Amino acid sequence: MSLIEHSELTSITLAQNRIASINTTTGQFAVNQLIISAGAWTGQLFRKLFPEMLGNAPKIAPVKGQMLLFDAKPETLRTMVLDGDQYLIPRRDGKILAGSTVEQDDFNKSTTTVARDRLTEFALKLLPALKNTPLIHHWAGLRPGTEHGVPYIDKHPEISNLSINAGHFRNGLVMGPASAQLMVDLILGRPSAVAPEPYQLCRPH
Repeated sequence: MSLIEHSELTSITLAQNRIASINTTTGQFAVNQLIISAGAWTGQLFRKLFPEMLGNAPKIAPVKGQMLLFDAKPETLRTMVLDGDQYLIPRRDGKILAGSTVEQDDFNKSTTTVARDRLTEFALKLLPALKNTPLIHHWAGLRPGTEHGVPYIDKHPEISNLSINAGHFRNGLVMGPASAQLMVDLILGRPSAVAPEPYQLCRPH
């Protein structure tokens, strides 16, 4: 297996409802199976590659999450604390992650003072020991969200060797192994331990 990094997928070549090849910034490659798993950019990439199939495009949109990192000492917090959509997570070096916002802001990854102040207030209320702890990092990321919070894991109904595996929002890490197993089972046409129906492209998400 070859892993090709930093190579943008620019277009595809279709032949009789199959993808024959993909064109990238590093060359053209023949295709047996193509899985689009581009996180928050999945819907955008699909619409770029298949403009004539917008009706079957996965409805995935970016959801911005801003986070803070406090330079806490080890043992300041020993366990993860959840409070609704927000949380405090201690790292092995003692630093504490405070997150996160949930914002519909297209592909904008900029941070805001409003979010910083709200997350700081949340962190200090939950853990007053952070009051004099330096805030050393504030950043934002984009999660792949769907309308009802359910990812798409399915073969495309019109293109026989195209599949989608995306839209896991903030659960991509924990759902990754089961999502990959279901995707492989669908492509190989074998029974799966995971029921495929909730993740089909034709179901409302």
